[in-house]
Amino acid sequence: MTIDYYAIRSALAALDASGSHVASGEGRPQVGEIFSPEQHAGALDPNVTVVLGARGSGKTFWTGVLGNEETRNAAAEAYPNLGLARVNVALGYSGLAHDGSVTKQTIDARVPVGEESTKGVLLWRCVLLRAMHRVLSRDGTDATIGEMMDHYADPELWERDCGKADVAIAERDTTLIVLFDALDSLSSDWGRLRRLIDSLLEVAWYARSSRSLRVKLFLRPDQMNDLGLRFVELPKMIAGAARLTWAGTDLYGMFFQRLGASTEAAGRNAFFDLLREESVPPAPDDIGQRRRWPLSRDKNAQVRVFQRLAGLYMGANSKKGRTYDWPLRHLADGHGDVTPRSFLTLMIEASRSSSPPVNQVISAEGIRHGLRQASRVRVDQLDLEFPWIKRVLAPLSRLTVPCSEAAITSRWVETETLEAVEKRASEGNFLSPFKVTDDESQGRDRQLIESLVRIGVLVQRSDYRFDMPDLFRVAARLLKKGGVTPHRPL
Repeated sequence: MTIDYYAIRSALAALDASGSHVASGEGRPQVGEIFSPEQHAGALDPNVTVVLGARGSGKTFWTGVLGNEETRNAAAEAYPNLGLARVNVALGYSGLAHDGSVTKQTIDARVPVGEESTKGVLLWRCVLLRAMHRVLSRDGTDATIGEMMDHYADPELWERDCGKADVAIAERDTTLIVLFDALDSLSSDWGRLRRLIDSLLEVAWYARSSRSLRVKLFLRPDQMNDLGLRFVELPKMIAGAARLTWAGTDLYGMFFQRLGASTEAAGRNAFFDLLREESVPPAPDDIGQRRRWPLSRDKNAQVRVFQRLAGLYMGANSKKGRTYDWPLRHLADGHGDVTPRSFLTLMIEASRSSSPPVNQVISAEGIRHGLRQASRVRVDQLDLEFPWIKRVLAPLSRLTVPCSEAAITSRWVETETLEAVEKRASEGNFLSPFKVTDDESQGRDRQLIESLVRIGVLVQRSDYRFDMPDLFRVAARLLKKGGVTPHRPL
């Protein structure tokens, strides 16, 4: 049998390189995109309140899967023990408008600065109760959050009506899950953001005692560290949190599933021809069966198939590394995590670069090109969370890593980086990387370096020098002996 590698390459190049989704609407997840690593079950489990994951790890994806009936039913097949067939889902906050969730504008109007610990609790309570009323009424008419906050200023009224709604929903043998995503967009002020999230955690903790109401919060790990959240039960919530981590086999499993579900019929069929030669069956249509598909979990099968697509080595021999391992090493952040978004970007961009040998889909040079593109996309995405990141990285261009702390901070001093970042932050453009601290010896340059370490952009080595993972280094145009050469500025 002659394998049509060009058709497979075309199918790979046609996949969505963004890997991004929104919680509802046109950009929500589709059934064919669902890949379900076992450790991600907590993201869907109604009884898990906190889900932690870096940007691109799948927080909004799973929010969207839960929030849509079609994808939720598909997930119920993949995770039959979670009881997802008997749940209703509402969006509490998503950072978007027109999806039924409370908006930042409403929060700002109803919760004055400084009253987040009181009015914030009342607002989040009303968000939950409104979701409960919507499940019970289904007539499309409900009170505004403002009207409810006025009515339930007396907490006993809220407790009474919430209890009634809880019983009524339980009698229908269903559970309501209220989802909260994109919580970093609640405010550009550290103090207000912390107090709003603290008040939400308090309300979410209360909901654990309900018969039919559950709350699920999707958060980044660095948020938990940087905000200094003070809710007293937070350690218990973190202990039971789900963490959206991706093993290498999970990333390759997702990649092969997407390729096998390609809408390019010729490429999909050619890929299945290749699988048959490797004694691997095509991907099943059933989501539950996909979890038992060899390419979802069997590293040996994955290595065999990927070698057919990309060759064995990144060079003439093993000195440059194996093609299967290379993307996982070079896409990892400072915490060792690789996100599916970065992984997909590398693979798709690798297929769009220079032509590989006739019996391959991608080449070693194509994979290196894919890393450059994945690095650029990752820094662009990081800039959405931390709008100061490019201003901080730009002065480090052409610096060779690993290097000393002084080598980094001297570049910032020369370019007045700290002053520029602080000025923009003071104008309310974003959360400042500089926070008020009791340690007067901790300068802003040290705070900035520690912020970069926390979000995985820098790594401190045992000799105290700092290194930067290739995922960020390539786009930031820092140099490293033997490393992939950058070719584009930020």
